[in-house]
Amino acid sequence: MNGAFRLGWLYAIRHKWQTLIVSLCVAATVGLPVASELLLAHYERELSTRAASVPLVAGTKGSRFDLAFSSLYYRVLPIEPATMALTEEIASDADVIAVPMHARFTARSWPLVAIGADYFDIRGLGAAEGTLPLMLGDAVLGASVAEKLGIGVGGSIFSDQRDLYDLSVPPPLKMRVVGVLERTGSADDHAVFTDIATAWVLEGMTHGHVDEAQVDEAMVMARTPEHVAISPSMSSYNEITPENIASFHAHADPASLPISGVLIYPKNAKAKTLVKARINNAGRYQAIEPGELVEELFDVVFRVKVVFDWLIVLMGGVTLLLVTLVSILSTRLRQSELETLDRIGASGVFRGLLVSMQLVLSIAVGVVIGLAGAGLAFVLLSGFIYTM
Repeated sequence: MNGAFRLGWLYAIRHKWQTLIVSLCVAATVGLPVASELLLAHYERELSTRAASVPLVAGTKGSRFDLAFSSLYYRVLPIEPATMALTEEIASDADVIAVPMHARFTARSWPLVAIGADYFDIRGLGAAEGTLPLMLGDAVLGASVAEKLGIGVGGSIFSDQRDLYDLSVPPPLKMRVVGVLERTGSADDHAVFTDIATAWVLEGMTHGHVDEAQVDEAMVMARTPEHVAISPSMSSYNEITPENIASFHAHADPASLPISGVLIYPKNAKAKTLVKARINNAGRYQAIEPGELVEELFDVVFRVKVVFDWLIVLMGGVTLLLVTLVSILSTRLRQSELETLDRIGASGVFRGLLVSMQLVLSIAVGVVIGLAGAGLAFVLLSGFIYTM
């Protein structure tokens, strides 16, 4: 018996290309469904958990999915901004907590999220190093951002330039890194957080002033007895320092300042129903439940998945036919060898083991490759939702 296994093993190695082709076909048949099931279960669990952490999201009317993904995963999407008046209106209800957020910019290509201070308490987010944002221009990095950029407390990070050729767009803002968040295994690891007022500096709606004596005449666009206008295009970046922070102020009604949306945390189910109905009935804004959107999304995904399941079944059938064909051809090519074994007294079981050994080895190698490939695909793609 051991001799049959040994001879079969040597034959499989000798005909390595034939063995490899069968193994790869088996690997694809095994690996694709396993990888798809692992990733789908992971994304469903991740999306459902994240959506359940925010009962309601409010924002301007438009795509519900854009509003949800902008609020939950900080995607920079073409959403019409709401205003702080929406936050104030929602917060007037004592039974809800309204957290304004602004996710329209990036810093070093990472989402730059300006958000109300209540968010950190509600989500249980603490700083592994340093502190949470305390002043205008402070930034705290998600764990993955700090790791990838190699920036820690005491460093700085710049916002990304929105439009290089638009002179009316404020230059990048240099922000102080005052903390690094604890790792949570969520979208919060992949963002840069600031206080909500910093967003309006980025928008150009809040700015500071410098002493006239410190102004470079080459940067002056216009001068009056009361004011000196300096071209923002001539400044490489903005920076908020202890010396100039007191001069920063908004040139707009606070209620009209822009935000991406409002995260709403009702204290009970009744408050949730009432605030959602009040916002949607008013007509200007919409309030959505992220959990319902995730269920709706996966209803569509599972319907599409049925088609892929049938394709995988078809591929499995084709692989089975290929393996059968290879086995038949291999047996015919080895006919003289088998006849010789029969003449010297080898049993039928011995000959059967000898012939089937190559097939067994090819399937075993294929299963191992397929499972390893599925595991690798899961590792590489499981974090795709944070970077897409």
